[in-house]
Order: sequence, then structure tokens, then C-alpha cells
Amino acid sequence: MIVLLVLGLVEVAFLAAFGWADGVSLPLPRLLLPAGAFVCYGIAGWTMTRHPRRGSITVVWGVAVLARVALLPVAPELSDDVYRYLWDGHVLSEGTNPYAYAPSDEALSTLRTPWHDRINHPDVPTIYPPVAQLLFLAASAVGGGTILAAKLLWLVFDLGCGFLLQQVAVRTGRPPARVLVWYLWSPLLVVETAWSAHFDPAGLFLMAALLWVATGPGPQQPQRTSARAAVLGAVLALATLVKLAPAALLPPLLRRHGGWAAAAFVLACVALYVPFVGVGGVLPGVGIGQVAAGLRTYAEHWSANPGAFALIEAAAGDPLTARTLSVVVTLGVALYAAWRRFSLERSMLWIVGAGLLLSPTVHPWYVLWALPAAALRSSRPFLLLSGLAFLGYWGLASHQAGGGWPQPTWTLVAIWLPVWALLAAEAAKAARARTAQREVSRGKERQEGQ
Repeated sequence: MIVLLVLGLVEVAFLAAFGWADGVSLPLPRLLLPAGAFVCYGIAGWTMTRHPRRGSITVVWGVAVLARVALLPVAPELSDDVYRYLWDGHVLSEGTNPYAYAPSDEALSTLRTPWHDRINHPDVPTIYPPVAQLLFLAASAVGGGTILAAKLLWLVFDLGCGFLLQQVAVRTGRPPARVLVWYLWSPLLVVETAWSAHFDPAGLFLMAALLWVATGPGPQQPQRTSARAAVLGAVLALATLVKLAPAALLPPLLRRHGGWAAAAFVLACVALYVPFVGVGGVLPGVGIGQVAAGLRTYAEHWSANPGAFALIEAAAGDPLTARTLSVVVTLGVALYAAWRRFSLERSMLWIVGAGLLLSPTVHPWYVLWALPAAALRSSRPFLLLSGLAFLGYWGLASHQAGGGWPQPTWTLVAIWLPVWALLAAEAAKAARARTAQREVSRGKERQEGQ
């Protein structure tokens, strides 16, 4: 327990230095600080994997809260996304549909705030789905719509996700302290939530809630099966309407839980989109095309830290073809997980992982979506990716100076090659285990036949 505590406190010191070190230049030497934090995190997780019963839940939670408190007062520097969140919430609080206008539109000139010039991509309408919009509205309503209020709201979901993962670990017979170290102590999670104020933990909370419902205590009575399926469908819909990627979990969910899950998913999605298309007079209506306009721009043009997508694009010779192929392959993984009747937890890691590996856009905080399942399964490739993702900030200083955002080839190789190598090693290990199991089965059959 003492070793765990020391590792946790050193990690907190590295993270605090990373956030508060204004005078230290990016990318180097400043990126050495989260690297140091990740080393502590990796050693702590490895220790808990080797000696899972030696961990203290109190120590794990205490360090996790301390790390977040250390960065909470620091203004976001690595990303300006929070200003878009606050803008969407501000516009919605004024009764204006955030899908109707881009932030730069003169129709909204009377709503502009002192930080309006910090909103990124001001000529692009919002890309965020309805549940995200409601969260932004809540952040706007709490504490006057400040960055601190937004951070505190996201941290509720962040720590709530940790609590749910702890319950899932207990229900499934895994050491909860190990799972919590892999989740709560993730340097990427702490930085992106407590410092950069990304709202992704709201989606992570819903993904953990999906697993919590799916691993409900004890055998379920037949009459409760449809109710559970409906709850699972509704929770997946909520997660999808935070960011759309969780929709890819629908095939394995339907395979395991059937029509009630599908009906609940569709009904929840429709009910939450209805106010934004003007049905019922809640908000000024827009067409479905307007709702999707910002998202379409994002899907067609955004690119950052691509992994295998860069190779697909080079082979295809056309960005649109490459994006289509990446989506098709990811959906193929989802259908394979459904066909094999993978558990939701395993499906989550496979599908979210495939999405990250094949996506043209992998901002560091996108990697967080793999973290709940990776923490539960101690997935070395995706836990490693959560540390290597900090290299995605290599070009930030150039961007802040008014230039472009360079993505040197070596950073992409450094991010993705170790991950693919670990995935290949794990696949080979699994293949050897299957071969050994088949040999054992054949040996037993021969003995029984004699």
C-alpha cells in the first residue's frame, strides 16, 4: 500500500507540474511531465495486476481526487473546445437552436460573450448531439456558465464512472482496486477532464452504466428480461447522443438482448432529437440537414493523428474512399462481435478500439472512450495508447503561435506502432492458447476412444 501511495503522489506531482508550468515550453521539455506521470501510472497498474489484493480502495480514490483538484483551477491550454461547449449552452439558454447558426453568424451578434473569439471553427455549426447540448445547457445554468462550473460537472461524471466500474469489477469477480487504478489514475483522463474541461466523461459514465446494467446482480427472472433490454437500449441511446460513436455497439446489443433494446434505442433517440427539429414548438425548428451540417463537415474534412487510416488513405488514393473503407471495416468489427455473441464489455473494447485504430481523427481525448473497457480488461495496447496519445500535442506550440499544426511522421509512428505491436503479440498469444486447447481436447478424445 505504501508503494502504491508513493507512486500516486509522484504521479500527482508530475501532473500538477504539467498543468501549472506556464514557463516551460511545448513540446519539449514540457511533454516529459505527463510521460513521467504515465510511468508512475504504468508501474502502479502493473503492481496491482501482479498483487491485486494489496491495493487500498481508499488510497486509490484519495490519489484520484487529489490529482483532479490539483488541475481544477488551471485554465485550459491544450484545447479550446470548452468555449464551444459554453457557447452552445449559452445559445440554448437564450432559446436559440444551436444547430441553426454557426457562432460567427451575424444573427447571433447580440448573444456574443467576452470569450467569443476563442470559439474554435466559428464558421461551422455545432457537431454535438442532443444529450451533449443538454449537458452544455446544464453547464451554462450552473455557476453562470464558467469553465470551472463545466469542469465540476464533468468531474461528477468522471468519478461516477469510476464508481460504476468498481461495482462492475465486484460483480464480475475482479479486484476493484486494480480496475480503479487503470481508470482513475489515467494521466490522460485527469488532464483532459480536470484541466482541459472535455465533457467526454459524461459518455464514459453512460458506457460504464451500460456495463453495470448488463452485469446486474444475480440471475434475472424471465419477466425482467424485456425491462433490462429496454434500459440497455435507452442507456446506449444516451451515450450515442453524447458522441455518436457508441451507436456501433448496437449490433452486439441487439444480438444479446433483442427487440426491446432496439425499440428503446430508437425511441430515446427520436425523443431527444425532436425538440431540436422544432416539433412541439420547444425551439425554433431546423431541418435534419441543418442538424447534421456541422457533423458532415467534421466527417469529411477533420484529420488528426491518424493511425492505420493514413495507410488506407495512401492505398486508396482518395480521402473520401479511405473514410468510407474505415467506417465499413469498423462496422464489420461490430457485426463480427454480434455474430460471435461477445459480451458488451468485450464488444466495447473491440469496436471502440477498431474505431480509434482506423479513424482519420484521433485527438488525445478520443482515446478516453476505450478506457472503461480497457481498465476492466487490463488491455495493454489501449492503456499504452492513453499514454502515447500525449504525443498528439506535439504541434500545439506551432498552432498557438499562429501557424499550422504539424504532425511529423515520427510522432504518428511513435503513437501507433507500439500499439499495433502489442495487439499483434496478444493475437499471437491467443492463437497459441487456442491451439493448445485444441490439442488438449483431441488428447482427451483419443483417451476416451481407447
